[in-house]
Amino acid sequence: MPVYFIYPIYTAVLMLIVLAVVPRRQIKKLALYGIIFGAATDVLVIVFLKLIGAGGYINIGPFGFMSIPFFPPIAWTAFFILLLHFLPEKNPWNYIYVLVAAGFSTMFSNVLGNLGIFKWNYGGLVVPYITYLSWFSFTTWYFLNDMRDEKVNEKFITNNQKTPCIKVFRNPAWKLDLSFKKKKIK
Repeated sequence: MPVYFIYPIYTAVLMLIVLAVVPRRQIKKLALYGIIFGAATDVLVIVFLKLIGAGGYINIGPFGFMSIPFFPPIAWTAFFILLLHFLPEKNPWNYIYVLVAAGFSTMFSNVLGNLGIFKWNYGGLVVPYITYLSWFSFTTWYFLNDMRDEKVNEKFITNNQKTPCIKVFRNPAWKLDLSFKKKKIK
């Protein structure tokens, strides 16, 4: 079996774990966070790591384009659904949780390096740990702030339907009243 089949295998395993452990309602709620902070951020991190020469995916075979594989962003989406689902709300525990998650990701990236599908050019401990710690810290900070705002505002109502959403912009332009009122002339 070629080494690049590891990509779809570990992505499928992560997706099965998400489906087995996380309730469907939570998956729907956390999927957008997973896509933004997992898949999109993974592509940005990989492009940045390639630009500075710090590392990146190797041996992607037919499962990638321009040195960015297709399956790891999907796997990161599943990982962030799990990460945010099990995130503790209390202060000291969520810090410890992020530190441990960054350590786990560092170990997993070293396992992928040993399997020959990922490579860190500047060591396998400090650069990956700082990368994952900053990535996970920002994600959990944003998620907890967004959940705090959601608890204050109860639920967002969009198009007369209750739907979970991420407030990307705190003061969206579509909420502004831009209609001009005509003065009545007598």
